[in-house]
Amino acid sequence: MSIADLPARRPVLAVVALAAITGLALFGWTRERERRTVSSPRAKADHEFNMALEADFGSDGSDVLLLVDVLGRGDLFDREPARAFSFVLEAVRSQPAVVRVVSFDEIPAYGFGLVPLTLFPEADASESKRATCRRRALEHPVVAGNLLSEDARTALVPLVLGVSGREEAARAIGEIEAAVADVAEGSPIRVRLLGRVPVGLAWAAASDSERLRFQVIGYTLVVTLALLLFRGVLTTLVVVAPPVIGLFWTFGVLGFTGEKLSGMSKMVMPIILLMIGFTNAAHLVFQIRRERGAGLGARQAAAAALRKVGLPCLLSALTTAAGFGSLLVAEADLISDFGRDCAIGSLLIFVAVVLVAPLLAITPLGGQLASGPPARGRRAGWVVRFFEDVIGTVLARARTVVWVAVAVTAGCAWLAISTLRPDIFLKSQLPDGSAPAAALVHADSELDGVQVVRIAVDWGDGAGIGEVLEVLGEVEVLVENEPLLSRPLSIRSVLASLPGLGRDLSRRVNLLGRAPPEMVAPLFRPDRRRAVVVTRVQDVGVATYVPVYDRLEERLAALAEVHPDFSFGLAGNAVSWGRYLHRMVNDLARSLGFAVVIILAMIIVAYRSLRVGLIATLPNLFPLLACAAALALLDLPLSLETVCAFTICLGIAADDSIHFLSRYRTERASGLGVDAALSASFMRVGHVLSVTTAVMLCGLGSILFSSLPMYRSFAGVACTTLAVALVADLLVLPALLKVFGRR
Repeated sequence: MSIADLPARRPVLAVVALAAITGLALFGWTRERERRTVSSPRAKADHEFNMALEADFGSDGSDVLLLVDVLGRGDLFDREPARAFSFVLEAVRSQPAVVRVVSFDEIPAYGFGLVPLTLFPEADASESKRATCRRRALEHPVVAGNLLSEDARTALVPLVLGVSGREEAARAIGEIEAAVADVAEGSPIRVRLLGRVPVGLAWAAASDSERLRFQVIGYTLVVTLALLLFRGVLTTLVVVAPPVIGLFWTFGVLGFTGEKLSGMSKMVMPIILLMIGFTNAAHLVFQIRRERGAGLGARQAAAAALRKVGLPCLLSALTTAAGFGSLLVAEADLISDFGRDCAIGSLLIFVAVVLVAPLLAITPLGGQLASGPPARGRRAGWVVRFFEDVIGTVLARARTVVWVAVAVTAGCAWLAISTLRPDIFLKSQLPDGSAPAAALVHADSELDGVQVVRIAVDWGDGAGIGEVLEVLGEVEVLVENEPLLSRPLSIRSVLASLPGLGRDLSRRVNLLGRAPPEMVAPLFRPDRRRAVVVTRVQDVGVATYVPVYDRLEERLAALAEVHPDFSFGLAGNAVSWGRYLHRMVNDLARSLGFAVVIILAMIIVAYRSLRVGLIATLPNLFPLLACAAALALLDLPLSLETVCAFTICLGIAADDSIHFLSRYRTERASGLGVDAALSASFMRVGHVLSVTTAVMLCGLGSILFSSLPMYRSFAGVACTTLAVALVADLLVLPALLKVFGRR
């Protein structure tokens, strides 16, 4: 008796282990789970700097925004649109959660005197008065390009809410949307909400509503397909029960981390772990069937199956865990924790398979396994002939298959390396057709985006107000020289809107009291010797803006050398989050390389053969590079979700290679020649790999119907990679073994 067949030979010990792990998981389910905290030093430093600026200047105005645009002809200064706009602003200001509404209808303009002039016409204003207000607004240094588009058809209205927590924010946003909808219905204007809060709520709502739905769809498809393939409820139960139990263990054990699970761990991880567990359980059950068909009893068959399939299943679990574990090198907690959760889960799934499946197989539930596999004469003859023809063709043209695979892999590698680039878009996190998604596109085209970047300017005691304004002007020039950044806004813009002659803005500082406080406080804090220059960016990808941020910081550093009393800093969620995501994708790409090396090293060690490791390299790299080349051809970026899918599928694809290699070595050890061993391995393992891959494609394929582009991208890359991996393991791997694996 060996350790491998212990669960079948000593079922009492298996039951004790099963009960112990279940008890531990049950205790983990009861533990309190707190919100995750940022642990990345760079991300934490960016976050703290943003918080310091918010303490001095308040929110950057990108939390909640009203985007108001005219549907028909005309603009917001025409009679009916202006009236509807006034009603909307009144309705929003009446909401108890709204602390402040920053709209140009309350911002004054000045001519040559000190009497303020209105920018927004009254309800009964004449056409000439409306034209005058339109001209003033489009010439106002604060309003033009910031709160009003150049054609005066679109307005951006930042809101400040006095809420805390997701539930209060969701309730406030719902109340604002309802109030706005009542007022704007039937009017010539359209009002939509966007900003960090509405975008986050839209993503969370879509993710929460789809999580349960797609898991149910995926599990139903898996069970249905398993019933069709195994042709028996009890056999299907033996295959499905272990991964379900392992998934229960995983969620319980993860309770000991004390952290709430991320969205990916909640939605994607259960489906992936069930697919992995189903694959290993299917291999084990198919082997038990063969042993029962050979005349062994239930316990002897389960023990023999564990001895023959247990080691490949263990190795596949370790390689899968290594693939997941490679995500731990990512700086982002979202990704590293997801990798940790899945790595723990893949090992627990393996333990559940080797404990539960043999126990069920030796009970009356496994009675259907006694018949073993159907005799060949009763099989679907065309399926058998098809598999025999395929392996026969591969073996007859093995060198051609190898050279074609090498050439295609090299071409895919060249295309992916030369073309594919990492990038992330905000709209990929929004549901298709959602109001925030449409509003984001419109705001990008009309107002140069809504994501805010703040440049902090600090000065010492020796700097006078004139020098401060001069330096702020130089910073504005740096921003204006970047075509991807919007028109800068600073206290200079406010001063320029105040009355006065000449270009010396320092002479107007004593008039700042005439400007609305909500215009001055977010831009200028002389008591703190600090000011900010505000600009906005569009949702054209973080990879586009990271070089802009780097270039801007270099020029600010050069400016600090010219003005030693001043220091500068770049802040804003667009900067910190953009850089964070960009680093995250690059970290994931590196983790993918680590995963390749680790998995191939494990194969070399497990089979004690460098030759086997090198042979396994091509069929494991081919699906990844083929899918990467497809992304490049479709002009799709390498995003968080796609790199995660690559890393995960690498471990799953390696499982197929391991099972084929193990079967091939077993057949060779039994005395078969190379061709005969490859044919036997193909007929036995190929059938199981086809079945399990089909089940995984069904489970992950259900996510393709998600309304969230990021989840669809993950599922699309995962399904494509797994499908190509099956082809590589059933066609390329046998050809490589035929050409290079004779010894």
